[in-house]
Amino acid sequence: MSFERSKVERKAEWNRRYKGTHGKMLIIEGFNGHRIEIPEDRYYLSGPELWIRENGQTLVVGLTQAGVVLAGRVASLEYLVEEGQVVSSGDAVAFAVTNKVKYIEVPLAGNILNLNSSLVHHPRLFQEDPYGKAWIFTFRPSGTINLSGHFLDPTSYQQRLLRSEPSGNPQGLKGGASPTCRTIYSGIRGQKEG
Repeated sequence: MSFERSKVERKAEWNRRYKGTHGKMLIIEGFNGHRIEIPEDRYYLSGPELWIRENGQTLVVGLTQAGVVLAGRVASLEYLVEEGQVVSSGDAVAFAVTNKVKYIEVPLAGNILNLNSSLVHHPRLFQEDPYGKAWIFTFRPSGTINLSGHFLDPTSYQQRLLRSEPSGNPQGLKGGASPTCRTIYSGIRGQKEG
């Protein structure tokens, strides 16, 4: 008897938990070798790969699944602010250690309300549940904000990702789709073989 669940069982559980919580999803197949899901109930900030969800007067912020894939994996997270702190747009709220250090900045000025301390102790949540348990912080923006004027809607974010280099790398090959990277990695492989 094996206590390890099969990939199919894990995927089924993930679908029940994940899709039930986040509603409809947009899908990208073959994004740097991964299947990317984009919940339709939030806004997105391309580049830093953040998602922003309204919760009344509060905004919840997290790292998108595409952001997690591009980072490789999140090994640790540390907060650089405290709950209750007033921040300006672009202030670093946290940094994540991935394949490199990734600073996570607040997208708008406001007041930090909550920090998700679970991520400090369990950074694997970024890989397991990027749109649920892996929220990074909540904050109340200064003044009234039109989110659609500042961030991408789910369809626009999906289109942006589809035009990005990782979408041209459906197998997730090291070196990606860039001709320069492919040349460098094939040269390295050739040196190791020779």
